[in-house]
Amino acid sequence: MSETEPFISVVTPVYNTGEYLEQAIRSVLAQSHRNFEYVICNNHSTDDSLEIARRFAAVDSRIRIVQPPTFLGQGDNFNFAIAQISRESQYLKLLLADDWLYPQCLAELSACAAADPSIGVVSSYRLNGTEGEGFGLPVEQTALSGREACRLHLLNKMFLFGTPSTLLYRADVARARSPRFYPADRIFFDTEAAFQILTERNFGFVHQILSFNRTQPGAITDRLHRFNDRYMDRLITLHEYGPRFLGNDEFQKHFGRAERTFYEGLGRQWLKDRSGSPLPGFWEFQERGLSTIGLKLQPKLLAKGVSAHIARTLGSPFNLVRDVMQARRPID
Repeated sequence: MSETEPFISVVTPVYNTGEYLEQAIRSVLAQSHRNFEYVICNNHSTDDSLEIARRFAAVDSRIRIVQPPTFLGQGDNFNFAIAQISRESQYLKLLLADDWLYPQCLAELSACAAADPSIGVVSSYRLNGTEGEGFGLPVEQTALSGREACRLHLLNKMFLFGTPSTLLYRADVARARSPRFYPADRIFFDTEAAFQILTERNFGFVHQILSFNRTQPGAITDRLHRFNDRYMDRLITLHEYGPRFLGNDEFQKHFGRAERTFYEGLGRQWLKDRSGSPLPGFWEFQERGLSTIGLKLQPKLLAKGVSAHIARTLGSPFNLVRDVMQARRPID
Protein backbone atom coordinates (compact mmCIF):
# COMPACT_ATOMS: atom_id res chain seq x y z
CA MET A 1 0.00 0.00 0.00
CA SER A 2 1.50 3.33 -1.06
CA GLU A 3 1.56 6.10 1.53
CA THR A 4 0.68 8.54 -1.25
CA GLU A 5 -2.55 6.80 -2.19
CA PRO A 6 -5.68 8.63 -0.99
CA PHE A 7 -7.99 6.72 1.32
CA ILE A 8 -11.21 5.75 -0.50
CA SER A 9 -14.45 4.38 0.90
CA VAL A 10 -16.07 1.88 -1.46
CA VAL A 11 -19.72 1.24 -0.60
CA THR A 12 -21.98 -1.56 -1.83
CA PRO A 13 -25.65 -1.61 -0.75
CA VAL A 14 -26.89 -5.21 -0.83
CA TYR A 15 -30.34 -6.76 -0.95
CA ASN A 16 -30.74 -10.33 -2.20
CA THR A 17 -27.99 -10.11 -4.80
CA GLY A 18 -26.03 -13.17 -3.74
CA GLU A 19 -25.91 -14.41 -7.33
CA TYR A 20 -23.58 -11.55 -8.31
CA LEU A 21 -22.17 -10.21 -5.04
CA GLU A 22 -19.01 -12.30 -5.06
CA GLN A 23 -18.01 -10.91 -8.44
CA ALA A 24 -18.55 -7.37 -7.20
CA ILE A 25 -16.47 -7.97 -4.07
CA ARG A 26 -13.64 -9.63 -5.99
CA SER A 27 -13.51 -6.67 -8.38
CA VAL A 28 -12.97 -4.31 -5.44
CA LEU A 29 -10.28 -6.48 -3.86
CA ALA A 30 -8.50 -6.68 -7.24
CA GLN A 31 -8.06 -2.91 -7.49
CA SER A 32 -4.56 -1.62 -8.27
CA HIS A 33 -5.27 1.12 -5.73
CA ARG A 34 -4.93 -0.60 -2.35
CA ASN A 35 -5.70 2.10 0.23
CA PHE A 36 -9.44 1.69 0.75
CA GLU A 37 -12.13 0.44 3.06
CA TYR A 38 -15.02 -1.57 1.69
CA VAL A 39 -18.39 -1.01 3.38
CA ILE A 40 -20.96 -3.66 2.48
CA CYS A 41 -24.43 -2.66 3.68
CA ASN A 42 -26.75 -5.66 3.97
CA ASN A 43 -30.37 -4.51 3.81
CA HIS A 44 -31.77 -7.58 5.63
CA SER A 45 -31.26 -9.93 2.68
CA THR A 46 -33.07 -13.26 2.78
CA ASP A 47 -30.67 -15.05 0.41
CA ASP A 48 -27.00 -15.86 0.96
CA SER A 49 -25.73 -12.29 0.45
CA LEU A 50 -24.73 -11.81 4.10
CA GLU A 51 -22.89 -15.14 4.23
CA ILE A 52 -20.93 -14.24 1.10
CA ALA A 53 -19.95 -10.85 2.55
CA ARG A 54 -18.91 -12.42 5.85
CA ARG A 55 -16.74 -14.97 4.09
CA PHE A 56 -14.71 -12.25 2.43
CA ALA A 57 -14.64 -10.02 5.52
CA ALA A 58 -13.08 -12.88 7.48
CA VAL A 59 -9.98 -12.79 5.26
CA ASP A 60 -9.67 -9.07 4.43
CA SER A 61 -9.79 -6.50 7.24
CA ARG A 62 -10.64 -3.69 4.81
CA ILE A 63 -14.16 -5.10 4.50
CA ARG A 64 -16.70 -3.84 7.02
CA ILE A 65 -20.30 -5.16 7.07
CA VAL A 66 -23.09 -2.91 8.32
CA GLN A 67 -26.87 -3.25 8.43
CA PRO A 68 -29.69 -0.74 8.97
CA PRO A 69 -31.96 -1.35 11.99
CA THR A 70 -34.88 -2.24 9.73
CA PHE A 71 -35.41 -2.89 6.03
CA LEU A 72 -35.15 0.31 3.97
CA GLY A 73 -36.25 1.35 0.51
CA GLN A 74 -33.51 1.54 -2.11
CA GLY A 75 -32.68 5.24 -1.81
CA ASP A 76 -32.84 5.24 2.00
CA ASN A 77 -30.61 2.15 2.12
CA PHE A 78 -28.07 3.86 -0.12
CA ASN A 79 -28.07 6.89 2.17
CA PHE A 80 -27.65 4.74 5.29
CA ALA A 81 -24.72 2.94 3.69
CA ILE A 82 -22.99 6.17 2.64
CA ALA A 83 -23.37 7.59 6.15
CA GLN A 84 -21.20 4.71 7.47
CA ILE A 85 -17.99 5.72 5.66
CA SER A 86 -14.85 6.54 7.61
CA ARG A 87 -14.11 10.11 8.69
CA GLU A 88 -10.67 9.70 7.11
CA SER A 89 -12.00 8.96 3.62
CA GLN A 90 -11.02 11.38 0.90
CA TYR A 91 -13.27 9.88 -1.78
CA LEU A 92 -16.49 7.88 -1.97
CA LYS A 93 -17.05 5.17 -4.60
CA LEU A 94 -20.43 3.43 -4.96
CA LEU A 95 -20.64 -0.03 -6.48
CA LEU A 96 -24.00 -1.71 -6.94
CA ALA A 97 -24.00 -5.35 -5.87
CA ASP A 98 -24.69 -6.73 -9.35
CA ASP A 99 -22.04 -4.58 -11.08
CA TRP A 100 -18.23 -4.68 -10.98
CA LEU A 101 -15.18 -2.48 -11.42
CA TYR A 102 -12.15 -2.80 -13.67
CA PRO A 103 -8.87 -3.08 -11.71
CA GLN A 104 -7.69 0.47 -12.45
CA CYS A 105 -11.02 2.12 -11.56
CA LEU A 106 -10.18 3.58 -8.13
CA ALA A 107 -6.71 4.70 -9.21
CA GLU A 108 -7.86 6.50 -12.35
CA LEU A 109 -10.94 8.18 -10.87
CA SER A 110 -9.15 9.41 -7.74
CA ALA A 111 -6.18 10.69 -9.78
CA CYS A 112 -8.56 12.77 -11.89
CA ALA A 113 -10.19 14.23 -8.76
CA ALA A 114 -6.82 14.92 -7.11
CA ALA A 115 -5.68 16.97 -10.10
CA ASP A 116 -8.28 19.67 -9.33
CA PRO A 117 -9.70 20.25 -5.82
CA SER A 118 -12.75 21.99 -7.33
CA ILE A 119 -13.92 18.69 -8.83
CA GLY A 120 -16.73 17.15 -6.78
CA VAL A 121 -17.76 14.30 -9.11
CA VAL A 122 -15.71 12.14 -11.49
CA SER A 123 -17.10 9.86 -14.19
CA SER A 124 -15.76 7.70 -17.01
CA TYR A 125 -16.80 5.53 -19.90
CA ARG A 126 -18.72 2.45 -18.74
CA LEU A 127 -19.87 -0.84 -20.16
CA ASN A 128 -23.64 -1.29 -19.91
CA GLY A 129 -24.17 -4.95 -20.70
CA THR A 130 -22.46 -5.22 -24.08
CA GLU A 131 -22.71 -1.54 -24.98
CA GLY A 132 -20.13 1.14 -24.23
CA GLU A 133 -21.59 4.43 -22.94
CA GLY A 134 -20.48 7.91 -21.92
CA PHE A 135 -18.72 8.81 -25.15
CA GLY A 136 -18.71 12.21 -26.84
CA LEU A 137 -16.45 14.43 -24.74
CA PRO A 138 -13.19 15.42 -26.51
CA VAL A 139 -10.47 13.03 -25.31
CA GLU A 140 -8.21 15.87 -24.21
CA GLN A 141 -10.92 17.25 -21.90
CA THR A 142 -10.69 15.72 -18.43
CA ALA A 143 -12.31 18.52 -16.43
CA LEU A 144 -15.17 20.92 -17.04
CA SER A 145 -17.36 23.16 -15.00
CA GLY A 146 -20.38 21.68 -13.31
CA ARG A 147 -22.54 24.05 -15.33
CA GLU A 148 -21.08 22.82 -18.62
CA ALA A 149 -21.55 19.16 -17.65
CA CYS A 150 -25.18 19.80 -16.73
CA ARG A 151 -25.83 21.74 -19.93
CA LEU A 152 -24.43 18.90 -22.05
CA HIS A 153 -26.98 16.58 -20.47
CA LEU A 154 -29.90 19.00 -20.66
CA LEU A 155 -29.20 19.82 -24.29
CA ASN A 156 -29.31 16.06 -24.98
CA LYS A 157 -25.78 16.00 -26.36
CA MET A 158 -24.33 13.38 -24.02
CA PHE A 159 -25.06 11.66 -20.71
CA LEU A 160 -21.81 11.65 -18.78
CA PHE A 161 -23.04 10.63 -15.32
CA GLY A 162 -23.83 6.95 -15.87
CA THR A 163 -25.12 4.96 -12.90
CA PRO A 164 -24.12 4.99 -9.20
CA SER A 165 -21.45 2.38 -10.06
CA THR A 166 -19.85 4.80 -12.55
CA LEU A 167 -19.16 7.80 -10.33
CA LEU A 168 -16.63 8.77 -7.68
CA TYR A 169 -17.43 11.62 -5.27
CA ARG A 170 -15.23 13.74 -3.07
CA ALA A 171 -15.93 12.54 0.47
CA ASP A 172 -16.38 16.03 1.92
CA VAL A 173 -19.21 16.52 -0.59
CA ALA A 174 -20.84 13.32 0.65
CA ARG A 175 -20.47 14.35 4.31
CA ALA A 176 -21.94 17.78 3.64
CA ARG A 177 -25.05 16.12 2.17
CA SER A 178 -25.37 13.43 4.87
CA PRO A 179 -27.66 11.85 5.95
CA ARG A 180 -29.50 12.51 2.69
CA PHE A 181 -26.81 12.19 0.07
CA TYR A 182 -29.39 11.00 -2.45
CA PRO A 183 -32.84 12.64 -2.56
CA ALA A 184 -34.47 9.28 -1.85
CA ASP A 185 -38.01 10.52 -2.50
CA ARG A 186 -37.17 11.06 -6.18
CA ILE A 187 -37.29 8.25 -8.75
CA PHE A 188 -33.95 9.10 -10.40
CA PHE A 189 -32.16 10.12 -7.23
CA ASP A 190 -28.65 9.51 -8.60
CA THR A 191 -29.15 11.89 -11.55
CA GLU A 192 -30.60 14.54 -9.28
CA ALA A 193 -27.73 14.21 -6.81
CA ALA A 194 -25.26 14.81 -9.65
CA PHE A 195 -27.08 17.96 -10.73
CA GLN A 196 -27.29 19.26 -7.18
CA ILE A 197 -23.58 18.70 -6.53
CA LEU A 198 -22.54 20.20 -9.87
CA THR A 199 -24.44 23.37 -9.07
CA GLU A 200 -21.47 24.20 -6.82
CA ARG A 201 -18.62 21.88 -7.87
CA ASN A 202 -16.82 20.98 -11.07
CA PHE A 203 -16.78 17.71 -12.99
CA GLY A 204 -13.95 15.34 -13.91
CA PHE A 205 -13.90 12.67 -16.59
CA VAL A 206 -11.62 9.71 -17.34
CA HIS A 207 -11.57 8.46 -20.92
CA GLN A 208 -11.43 4.78 -20.05
CA ILE A 209 -14.06 2.08 -19.44
CA LEU A 210 -13.78 1.58 -15.69
CA SER A 211 -17.07 -0.04 -14.63
CA PHE A 212 -19.51 -2.69 -15.78
CA ASN A 213 -23.26 -2.25 -15.29
CA ARG A 214 -25.18 -5.49 -15.49
CA THR A 215 -28.41 -5.64 -17.48
CA GLN A 216 -30.61 -8.62 -16.75
CA PRO A 217 -34.28 -9.52 -17.42
CA GLY A 218 -36.52 -8.85 -14.45
CA ALA A 219 -34.07 -6.52 -12.70
CA ILE A 220 -35.20 -3.07 -11.55
CA THR A 221 -33.40 -1.39 -14.44
CA ASP A 222 -35.03 -3.75 -16.95
CA ARG A 223 -38.50 -3.03 -15.62
CA LEU A 224 -37.88 0.71 -15.55
CA HIS A 225 -36.74 0.55 -19.16
CA ARG A 226 -40.12 -0.95 -20.08
CA PHE A 227 -41.72 1.95 -18.23
CA ASN A 228 -39.97 4.46 -20.56
CA ASP A 229 -37.79 5.59 -17.66
CA ARG A 230 -35.39 7.58 -19.85
CA TYR A 231 -38.24 9.73 -21.13
CA MET A 232 -39.36 10.32 -17.56
CA ASP A 233 -35.81 11.01 -16.36
CA ARG A 234 -35.25 13.62 -19.07
CA LEU A 235 -38.60 15.31 -18.43
CA ILE A 236 -37.97 15.54 -14.67
CA THR A 237 -34.39 16.75 -15.07
CA LEU A 238 -35.36 19.46 -17.54
CA HIS A 239 -38.28 20.57 -15.39
CA GLU A 240 -36.16 20.83 -12.25
CA TYR A 241 -32.81 22.04 -13.57
CA GLY A 242 -33.44 23.42 -17.05
CA PRO A 243 -34.39 26.90 -15.81
CA ARG A 244 -31.15 27.00 -13.77
CA PHE A 245 -28.71 25.99 -16.51
CA LEU A 246 -30.45 26.94 -19.78
CA GLY A 247 -31.61 30.18 -21.31
CA ASN A 248 -35.37 30.62 -21.56
CA ASP A 249 -35.52 29.83 -25.30
CA GLU A 250 -33.31 26.78 -24.83
CA PHE A 251 -35.44 25.56 -21.96
CA GLN A 252 -38.75 26.01 -23.77
CA LYS A 253 -37.44 24.21 -26.86
CA HIS A 254 -35.97 21.20 -25.06
CA PHE A 255 -38.68 20.84 -22.43
CA GLY A 256 -41.38 20.95 -25.10
CA ARG A 257 -39.59 18.27 -27.09
CA ALA A 258 -39.09 16.10 -23.99
CA GLU A 259 -42.75 16.47 -23.06
CA ARG A 260 -43.89 15.41 -26.53
CA THR A 261 -41.58 12.39 -26.50
CA PHE A 262 -42.76 11.45 -23.02
CA TYR A 263 -46.44 11.57 -23.98
CA GLU A 264 -45.89 9.73 -27.26
CA GLY A 265 -44.36 6.93 -25.17
CA LEU A 266 -47.47 6.97 -22.99
CA GLY A 267 -49.63 6.92 -26.11
CA ARG A 268 -47.85 3.81 -27.32
CA GLN A 269 -48.63 2.00 -24.06
CA TRP A 270 -52.21 3.30 -24.06
CA LEU A 271 -52.73 1.61 -27.42
CA LYS A 272 -51.10 -1.59 -26.14
CA ASP A 273 -53.46 -1.59 -23.18
CA ARG A 274 -56.41 -1.54 -25.53
CA SER A 275 -54.98 -4.34 -27.66
CA GLY A 276 -54.87 -6.61 -24.61
CA SER A 277 -51.21 -6.14 -23.61
CA PRO A 278 -51.21 -4.01 -20.46
CA LEU A 279 -47.97 -3.50 -18.51
CA PRO A 280 -48.61 -3.83 -14.76
CA GLY A 281 -47.41 -0.82 -12.79
CA PHE A 282 -46.81 1.36 -15.86
CA TRP A 283 -49.36 4.08 -15.15
CA GLU A 284 -48.65 4.12 -11.42
CA PHE A 285 -44.98 4.73 -12.24
CA GLN A 286 -45.84 7.64 -14.53
CA GLU A 287 -48.15 9.25 -11.98
CA ARG A 288 -45.63 8.86 -9.19
CA GLY A 289 -42.80 10.34 -11.27
CA LEU A 290 -44.83 13.36 -12.33
CA SER A 291 -46.03 13.93 -8.76
CA THR A 292 -42.44 14.38 -7.56
CA ILE A 293 -42.25 17.58 -9.60
CA GLY A 294 -45.81 18.70 -8.93
CA LEU A 295 -47.31 17.60 -12.25
CA LYS A 296 -50.18 15.30 -13.22
CA LEU A 297 -51.00 13.29 -16.33
CA GLN A 298 -52.65 15.59 -18.86
CA PRO A 299 -55.43 13.93 -20.91
CA LYS A 300 -55.04 16.39 -23.79
CA LEU A 301 -51.31 15.73 -24.04
CA LEU A 302 -51.93 11.99 -23.81
CA ALA A 303 -54.42 12.23 -26.69
CA LYS A 304 -51.79 14.06 -28.75
CA GLY A 305 -49.28 11.36 -27.82
CA VAL A 306 -51.65 8.62 -29.00
CA SER A 307 -52.19 10.45 -32.30
CA ALA A 308 -48.46 11.05 -32.77
CA HIS A 309 -47.67 7.39 -32.22
CA ILE A 310 -50.40 6.26 -34.62
CA ALA A 311 -49.09 8.64 -37.28
CA ARG A 312 -45.53 7.44 -36.75
CA THR A 313 -46.58 3.77 -36.89
CA LEU A 314 -48.69 4.16 -40.02
CA GLY A 315 -45.80 5.97 -41.67
CA SER A 316 -43.47 3.02 -41.16
CA PRO A 317 -44.39 -0.65 -41.75
CA PHE A 318 -41.30 -1.60 -39.73
CA ASN A 319 -42.64 0.28 -36.70
CA LEU A 320 -46.00 -1.41 -37.10
CA VAL A 321 -44.48 -4.92 -37.16
CA ARG A 322 -42.18 -4.08 -34.24
CA ASP A 323 -45.05 -2.83 -32.08
CA VAL A 324 -47.23 -5.84 -32.86
CA MET A 325 -44.40 -8.21 -31.91
CA GLN A 326 -43.66 -6.34 -28.68
CA ALA A 327 -47.32 -6.27 -27.78
CA ARG A 328 -47.42 -10.07 -28.11
CA ARG A 329 -44.33 -10.55 -25.90
CA PRO A 330 -45.23 -11.85 -22.42
CA ILE A 331 -44.58 -9.60 -19.45
CA ASP A 332 -42.27 -11.06 -16.77
